[in-house]
Amino acid sequence: MISCLLIATLALTPLVYLIIRALGESEAARVGSFLSSGRTLEHAGRSIGLAAVVTCSSTVLAFLLALCTGAIDLPFRRTCTILSVCPLAIPCYVGATVYIGAFSPEGMLGGITTGLGLRSGWFSGFWASAFILTIFTYPLAYLPIRAGMASADRSLIEASRLLGRSNARAWMSGMLAQVRSSITAGALMVALYTLSEFGAVSMLRCDTFTRVIYLEYESAFDRTGAALSSLALVLLIGFVLVIGERFRGRNGSGKTGRSRRPALWRLGRWRWPGLIAILLLTGITLVLPVTSLFAWWGRAGETLALADALVSPLLTSLSLATIAGVVSVLFALPVGVLVARHHSPLATIIERITHVGFGLPGIVVGLALVFTSLRLLPIAYQSWSIVIAGYVILFLAQATGPIRTGLDQTPRPIEDAARTLGANWARRFRTVTLPLLAPGMTSAFLLVFISSSKELPSTLLLAPAGTHTLATRVWQYTEEAMYAESAPPALTLIALSACLVATLVWREGLLEKAR
Repeated sequence: MISCLLIATLALTPLVYLIIRALGESEAARVGSFLSSGRTLEHAGRSIGLAAVVTCSSTVLAFLLALCTGAIDLPFRRTCTILSVCPLAIPCYVGATVYIGAFSPEGMLGGITTGLGLRSGWFSGFWASAFILTIFTYPLAYLPIRAGMASADRSLIEASRLLGRSNARAWMSGMLAQVRSSITAGALMVALYTLSEFGAVSMLRCDTFTRVIYLEYESAFDRTGAALSSLALVLLIGFVLVIGERFRGRNGSGKTGRSRRPALWRLGRWRWPGLIAILLLTGITLVLPVTSLFAWWGRAGETLALADALVSPLLTSLSLATIAGVVSVLFALPVGVLVARHHSPLATIIERITHVGFGLPGIVVGLALVFTSLRLLPIAYQSWSIVIAGYVILFLAQATGPIRTGLDQTPRPIEDAARTLGANWARRFRTVTLPLLAPGMTSAFLLVFISSSKELPSTLLLAPAGTHTLATRVWQYTEEAMYAESAPPALTLIALSACLVATLVWREGLLEKAR
């Protein structure tokens, strides 16, 4: 219990410090003027608008893709399912880097933009950010929607048809009733990701809250202003979470006690147009980025110092992600055991506190830890230990989920039998519980590893000066318009993420559902 309370305290540190910094040390007049200023309202409106546009477009795109890849007559169905998930391996800031370079006068698409009379640097701002975030975040909505469709029961569809509706209307109404919760969950994930996104909107010069927070801290070094902006962003995210919970509801299938009959459907004459659309989307999200990065790398030739641009950042990223994954799993174990084995209001509160960091943007957590380390532990400022602490706070919820699920599925009679035979708690955990938890712990480690290796804003704020990960190296080169130099770390980051995403998809059995 004591270890769980300490972990909860760590997870709650950024939020508590923001409240103290923004409200406890600010004059009431400044807080009031900040909240009512036109600049704050403009940033809030742009953040909300961007989240709304990206959420709607990503959810519609994800639903259509799930509809196509779930049809039993789609050609190359398994391959299309894999291709639909692959953009998840490309960080949004890498995608923004690629398209900024591709639309530049010397880029792959520069001739087209010049022929259309578009000025240099036209690909920036709100709509460019919406485009990038949509095409690289839709898998966050696709995965739950695809899983919801795969588990849908055709009984509701047949019941709707018996009520006199046409086949198309019966299918849509029956299916939507069953995947409503999945659609809401996917849309909520996209909305939260968009509100917390920093790299892409910064590269595309879209002044949402995340970019403003970074500029206030780095350029003006206005800590109180950055804290106020961070707190406003946290309140905005909290509002989105409340709205998401109200719309989530339950899937319409329910539990009837009867065996489920899978809902099967065909695209008919639309199967080939559907395949072509998936291939076109793959070209936009995969082929163009990877081709552009290889072209930039080839253009750099022998002038690129790979040891500085790739080897050192790669080793740093691997080390940090590995340590963050291990520490997060170790921290998640006592929390998972407490919640799954000792049901109480305090256990529920601790579990929810550990999820606070996952709802906070990386730049907010990084900013809070900068302030905390300077005030309470100056020796930790700009050290790798504070970077690991930031990763653990951000991704502890990702580790807790699979471990909690594994504990819920662990048969209690086996543990009871070991207790009856005289095994103490430590021996029961080592010989019985831990082997059963191994799959969940592996999934938890992979999730944290993937997220940590791609994390940008908290790393920028917390990492020691002069050191780089793959993510910060891509950021540095792109900020200086050195696209050729950004290609090796970007390609390495994509390859690393792709391998881990493929492993995770295989472990979750998505391809088995797509048969």
